Amino acid sequence: MESERLLFRAALVTAGFAALVVFAGAMVTSTGSGMAVPDWPQSFGTWTPVMKGGVFYEHGHRMVAGTLAVLVLLLSVTAAFVEKRGWARVLTWGALVAVLGQALLGGLTVLRGTYFGWGHTDPIVSTLHAVLAQALLATLVAYATVSAPGWRTKDTLPRVPSGLAWAAIGLVALVYTQIVVGAVMRHQNAGLVITDFPLNNGRVIPDFYNWLVAVNFAHRVGGFLLVTLGGTFALRVALDRGVDPWARRPAAFFAGAVVAQFLLGASVVLTHLEWPVLTSVHVLGGSVLLASSLVLAIRLRALAPVKG
Repeated sequence: MESERLLFRAALVTAGFAALVVFAGAMVTSTGSGMAVPDWPQSFGTWTPVMKGGVFYEHGHRMVAGTLAVLVLLLSVTAAFVEKRGWARVLTWGALVAVLGQALLGGLTVLRGTYFGWGHTDPIVSTLHAVLAQALLATLVAYATVSAPGWRTKDTLPRVPSGLAWAAIGLVALVYTQIVVGAVMRHQNAGLVITDFPLNNGRVIPDFYNWLVAVNFAHRVGGFLLVTLGGTFALRVALDRGVDPWARRPAAFFAGAVVAQFLLGASVVLTHLEWPVLTSVHVLGGSVLLASSLVLAIRLRALAPVKG
């Protein structure tokens, strides 16, 4: 029992560290530091470069990402000996594969920019790197959720309609789609192809003079859907006394977080991307929404009736 509690705490710490890596990576992009270091895995041929300017953000990101890789490795090895549920162990193995993929994509985006002499990172590889980071975080959050002490008492809690669980799964899909669209927009430098808010270049529906306007507008529409439909659903669960607090708490958290994220997105546009920290916090906000919606979905699914 004590070993299981320690495993849960390790999963929680690792998931929290993954969120830190997302923020550090966002700061690299927000400050334009992606090519501050032209080589990989070392930085200017050393593991300890002078941490100034863009090197601080790029090499700093590599340091925290490397630490995360070690934490994920330790978690998966520990789970192999302590975790008795085979399906739960698979989550830790998935996290290990994802973190290795992250390292390779991170190196590839830098090396492609250097090899081809672009002077900037590859937007396609950078986008894949960003969305895989969020998938890694989601995997770690999922394992932390099912290894929490409350998971062992779920069978004694009141059941919920299966429709609630399916709606929550749809919410997770919507959040992740919004993250993917935002990553494409961000790494294609399309954050300001629509310069105003709440209108879109002075219109309700903008003139789609190129595909990047469509991507930017899609991200705005996704944000509107999340704050209205997603927020309403989460609030409905949070206020339903027939649902155990075990599931109502992440619903209430999501309802508040999605409003904050929407306001952050508006602030990023209105400040014209001039504050890197603000933009990076908005990226981190996507991680928070993904994590909280995933916890909600997993818990509601655990409380839904089992067919057959």
